[in-house]
Amino acid sequence: MCDCCGFEFSSFYPSPYNNSCIEIHHMKPLFQYEDEDIVKTIEDALHNLIPVCPNCHRVIHHNHIGINSIPQFKQQLQLHRR
Repeated sequence: MCDCCGFEFSSFYPSPYNNSCIEIHHMKPLFQYEDEDIVKTIEDALHNLIPVCPNCHRVIHHNHIGINSIPQFKQQLQLHRR
């Protein structure tokens, strides 16, 4: 399920197309970890991931929605769906 819009592939697509097609978004871009050692980088990077659908992932990157703006983006999506 998409962490931003709540889209669930299995509830929309019929079988056999309903396998999840979720993507993973790095809340903190990997290049921002460059001053840390590799073990700490991997550990921190694994804690800064969110599952998103391909559409939300594209919108996040296209609009440069940063880590601090993700909650607002999610709220806007919820308001728009009402």
